Amino acid sequence: MSFQLSIAIFGSGISEPAHWGFCIHIPGEMEGELLHVRVIDVRLNIFQFEPRIPHDLESQTAFGLCKLRNLNSAERSKVASILAQEPAPRGGKENCQNWVVDALVALEVEELVPDGTADIWNSRIGKESDDIKADVEDDYWFPLNER
Repeated sequence: MSFQLSIAIFGSGISEPAHWGFCIHIPGEMEGELLHVRVIDVRLNIFQFEPRIPHDLESQTAFGLCKLRNLNSAERSKVASILAQEPAPRGGKENCQNWVVDALVALEVEELVPDGTADIWNSRIGKESDDIKADVEDDYWFPLNER
């Protein structure tokens, strides 16, 4: 069975940073796994890893998916394990976007995403979701909620 690994983007990124996480799903299905970090203490800026399984891909604030690559079952399990082990931001100014970039570095080391993927996404930190959408090749962008 083939799975699609994508970066999921939530929100416009205009008034506050867009939320980023990883999505693993079967192509064509509108339900999958959201593997992300969420804030558990706003004042201290502490995040925690949270898998949402199953997750409706077109949840309210879902903006779009940027496909990274297809995975087989073994690769899917390895990606999920690596993401679960990636430390979540604790204090400072980092957020979910920084966590995604750090996780991409770990996935690059294991050759689960192409070299340079982390650098590309690092350059997108803080950008509005429409700008990221415009930056992604059409074959790799999957709009959600008609965005």
